[in-house]
Amino acid sequence: VSSSEVDKSFEPAIGVVMDGMFLGTSSGVLLQNFDIERIEVLRGPQGTLYGKNTTGGILNVIRTPVTMEYGADLKATIGENGRQDFKAVVQLPIVEDKLGIKLFAANIEHDGHIYNTTRKEDVGGDDIKNYGFAALWEPNDQFNLKIHYEIMEDQSVQGAYVNRNQIGELACTIQLIGFDPATGCEKDAKDGPDITESDGTNFSDNEYETTIVTANYNTENFLYTYIYSNRDMDEQNMQDFDGSPAHLLRMNFFNDWEQTSHEFRVTSQFSEKFEFVAGIYDWEVDYEQFWNVYDLFYQLSRLIGYGGGNLESDAANSNGQEQTTESIAVFFSGDWFINDQWTLTAGFRWTEEEKDFLGGNAGVPYYPLRGDPRPPLTNPVPFQGKWDETTPKIGLKYQPNDDMMVYGSYSEGFKSGGFFGRQANFNIDPSYEPEYVKNYEIGMKSTWLDGRMIFNAAAFMAKYEDKQESILVPVDLTNVATVVRNAASLDMEGLELELMYQITSAWNVMMTYGYMKSEFDEYLADLNGDNIITDNSGLTARNTPENTFGITTSYTAQVGNGDLKTRLSYRFRDEMEAEASNNPLGSLDSIDNLNATITYSFDNYSISVFGKNITDEREQRWSTIGGLTSRGWWNEGATYGIEFSAKY
Repeated sequence: VSSSEVDKSFEPAIGVVMDGMFLGTSSGVLLQNFDIERIEVLRGPQGTLYGKNTTGGILNVIRTPVTMEYGADLKATIGENGRQDFKAVVQLPIVEDKLGIKLFAANIEHDGHIYNTTRKEDVGGDDIKNYGFAALWEPNDQFNLKIHYEIMEDQSVQGAYVNRNQIGELACTIQLIGFDPATGCEKDAKDGPDITESDGTNFSDNEYETTIVTANYNTENFLYTYIYSNRDMDEQNMQDFDGSPAHLLRMNFFNDWEQTSHEFRVTSQFSEKFEFVAGIYDWEVDYEQFWNVYDLFYQLSRLIGYGGGNLESDAANSNGQEQTTESIAVFFSGDWFINDQWTLTAGFRWTEEEKDFLGGNAGVPYYPLRGDPRPPLTNPVPFQGKWDETTPKIGLKYQPNDDMMVYGSYSEGFKSGGFFGRQANFNIDPSYEPEYVKNYEIGMKSTWLDGRMIFNAAAFMAKYEDKQESILVPVDLTNVATVVRNAASLDMEGLELELMYQITSAWNVMMTYGYMKSEFDEYLADLNGDNIITDNSGLTARNTPENTFGITTSYTAQVGNGDLKTRLSYRFRDEMEAEASNNPLGSLDSIDNLNATITYSFDNYSISVFGKNITDEREQRWSTIGGLTSRGWWNEGATYGIEFSAKY
């Protein structure tokens, strides 16, 4: 159900929620702090229990609580390719059993695993700082108030693209006709898993500021919860899209995003036969984005005389858009305990979303590196849309005994329409309509061997209608543009198995298996930029491997005054498609991944030696900007390191 689009005008199908705050974009959701108690994976349409609605599921991240006791959790990691991570959580009581504070900080550094032969530097690394605090006030048994505040600064190199340009693309044309003759055109001319020849850098300068306030008031019959959240993001990301020494296509993106949400929930606790959660939710977003396009129009000036044929090499063209979104919702979910064995669940969500969008381009080149002010947008085009939908959920659980539970559920999901901002020609209608999904699931959860073994199984089926997909549409006889359209229907079905077995007090094993089949239907679109609409029914959705498997085993033995724990983890992912077009260049072979850790723990301290991807499995993903350029990027090979930790 994923999309390759990360533009902020396009909501993710799978959401991330952190302590009750929905993260409304695909960027900035990689939480680099180890202050995490657990992560809950909720599959399928969500929205009847809390927060924002999604069609594909939610990753619910729960931070560690404020303990109101003295404590500390410290960790340092040193590894290959300049890996240096330092993380800390400190707990401080302010007023005994009434007021406490938690301080946390993380510093993540990594030089990158790819060497750039053109720029003579390592690229693809991390440079992240994350710090903040949480304070908890509990004046009595009925009321508590928690304030969470954090800042994340990210100056990482956002990936390292390698050259996968093809004959016929502009990246090759400028070389073949004598422009930049030393750059090379052929795919992977000089690149490899650990080398790139890109002339540009993919730097970033991002800051994310987050505030979450949670208040709970507990009475005999009800628990009242209010959550306020605000997230302010200021981003700059430069990307060299051609991945080669050719001066062809660099983009410098500037984004300002602010989201604010209010959520009020009531949870019943007055009956042993019936429980419910009901709430209202308001989510507002204001964002502005513009980007400068370098090199492309300079090359077009040399090729066809664009801009009078006299553009200089540092010329840029600017595009931009802004959007305001307001989403309001009412949700309800109730559980009726029919008897000791049967439970009926029913719920619904009513959602209304309104978006006001403005987009356009400056129309004239300018020179920002010389200090020129950004020219205003020429005839910006406004769009406005409003959508609402009611989505139900119903489920039935049967628990024959304390060790077994089987269930079945049906739910519907809704993702509103919108306006796709990352396009260069706003004369093309950027609008798309809502996406809908119907999800069916049956499963079981069970415990065996006096609690030593847990076995869970689930089978599901999802039917998408009006699936939102990025496709190519004609601009004129010789040009195409990427837009989002309701391009297809999609059928998905799958199976998940999970086994956890405590073989002895020292040895345990966990295994997971997943099967997935996905197929587009009624998929009429131009997927290769040849201006011909084709029937693409039967194609496989991106990032949906048919088989996945994982097994993790650990063994703990007492050595001296401490414990020695060895852990081995193996994962298999089947072949899959990285592009909706199923272009063979985007097809990924199956891959195996093996990780190992040896940890010695004593008193409050531990030291670990680890290896990641120790069999050195490599794969390259691929992406294209139709007719202009193609690029790829490699995963990191085998790496090793050591980690020290202390806990008080």
